[in-house]
Amino acid sequence: MELVFDFFEDHLKAAAAVKDRRPLALGVLCFILGALSFFVAMGVSGRLAPVPCNWVNFCLFLLWELLSSLALVAVLHLIADFEGRPGSGAELFVLFGMANLSWGLAVPLALVFMAFLPSAQWPLTAAFLLVGFYNLSLKARCLQDTYGLSQGRAWITLVLPYLATATASGVALVLAMASLVLQVMKNLD
Repeated sequence: MELVFDFFEDHLKAAAAVKDRRPLALGVLCFILGALSFFVAMGVSGRLAPVPCNWVNFCLFLLWELLSSLALVAVLHLIADFEGRPGSGAELFVLFGMANLSWGLAVPLALVFMAFLPSAQWPLTAAFLLVGFYNLSLKARCLQDTYGLSQGRAWITLVLPYLATATASGVALVLAMASLVLQVMKNLD
């Protein structure tokens, strides 16, 4: 537990402790708690309206969170490895898990905004965005601590896989739409 407190108070000490011990179980536990906090905040705020807030959906969300985090860590480790930076993917995974604990802020923020502004959705959206940005800033700091990157380089390295995924999704969507339009045009002839 002290390691988690050190992550938020003295991140260099926490990074050194994670480097020495690599407590993967703690990283997975932190991911579970972070995902649970996010899921509860979304359920309390009514953002899961089309999807019921139950254990099956939580387990699916948790599985998605763990697998996507593993993929992100793998890609970021490859990028750092290509640059010749020393560091460990396991260490980064544990630190990202501890960064995910920042989603614990979403539950009280959602409850406060729901109590004082029950009909306004924009403050709740802003609160989720702020917590998400804080989460990203902690992940950038984790990259700095693990691979010795500068702050700007850590942000670029962190955002690069997200941009690549968004670009690939956009290209796939455009190609699918073009194929649909060509098919409709072909059928009209």
